Amino acid sequence: MADAADLKPAVALITGFPRLVARGLVQRGLNLHLDNRIQLLVAPAHREAAEALRASLAPGQAERLTLLIGQTTDVDLGLAGPDVQRLIEETTHIFHAESEQHGPRSRLQRVNVGGLANVLSTARDLQALQRICVFSTAFVSGDRRGLIREEELDGRQQFNAPFEQTMFAAEQVARAVMPRLPITVLRPSALIGHSRTGEAEGLTEGPNYLVRLMVRLPAEVPFLLPGRGVVPFNIVPVDYVVHAAWVIAQAPEAVGRTFHLTDPNPVSAREACELLGELAANRPAPVRAHWPLRLAGKVLQWTRLDRFAPDQMALLHDLTRQVTYDCSGALELLAHAGVVCPPFEAYADVLVGWVADYERSLRNEPDHLAGA
Repeated sequence: MADAADLKPAVALITGFPRLVARGLVQRGLNLHLDNRIQLLVAPAHREAAEALRASLAPGQAERLTLLIGQTTDVDLGLAGPDVQRLIEETTHIFHAESEQHGPRSRLQRVNVGGLANVLSTARDLQALQRICVFSTAFVSGDRRGLIREEELDGRQQFNAPFEQTMFAAEQVARAVMPRLPITVLRPSALIGHSRTGEAEGLTEGPNYLVRLMVRLPAEVPFLLPGRGVVPFNIVPVDYVVHAAWVIAQAPEAVGRTFHLTDPNPVSAREACELLGELAANRPAPVRAHWPLRLAGKVLQWTRLDRFAPDQMALLHDLTRQVTYDCSGALELLAHAGVVCPPFEAYADVLVGWVADYERSLRNEPDHLAGA
């Protein structure tokens, strides 16, 4: 694997804006090499937010970010002829981070599966293409338990949510064309905020809703934890995923492979909830509740968590399912670049701090600006 200093400049197409992972990929790509250029695919509805992102960049970076107004669900990504031609001639890397987690199954199928198919169709014509990184999710494992290896996909699993099922189908599409395109599949576990800043704006994974719930609940109200709480809390900070993605995208030995971007030493669900509760409001330890999942879902409705977590039952499955994601392949590649997943205990406080500031901003309190 080449050292960072030996890497040639990349011209990367990134999808998925305004997701936090897509924004992170943009910033990391611009920081990695002074000659890297980013082509960010932006849906018309998000054009203003993308222009604000470009305006916020450091001097010398804005001119290296090109906004392409289009969308993955359209043929040729909805781009005009000159933009398509530039992609064909210049693009070396694709980071396909576009996905939707919530909504009608038909919409998820169109975006998560059809959108990837359109990106791969466009990629076939790219003359300088070196790599396509397809972002999936570790939760394509569905209801499987035990050790899940990186290269495993179809284990006859059942799925807890349409998102998992459509991402499974998207991986099948990616695997079908791996013999003809330089594809790498990346499977993060549930994304949590940035490990240094806590920023989690736009993240819709269940753990972020748990942090919000901890902040919102009165201090004297204990959090009701389903199950025994001994299962791994499979979360990963967004900055680790972004840094890992750029390293793996430029590793020749990663072509045709799948990698879990997960915490190799996750805390238990109970340990995580205890720490979050203590940091959020010095509340009592979580109360273990050995309920059927259906009853636990009713309790979530009573606590109003279901207002924040559209797929609350999938979240409950995550808190009660004993599953370990093997990430040995990713760790082997990342060790050479010094990219390490920080332990949850090292960044839990900044997550809670950012969420507390964010909640205050939603209530239009003047002191929210202190942590912005």
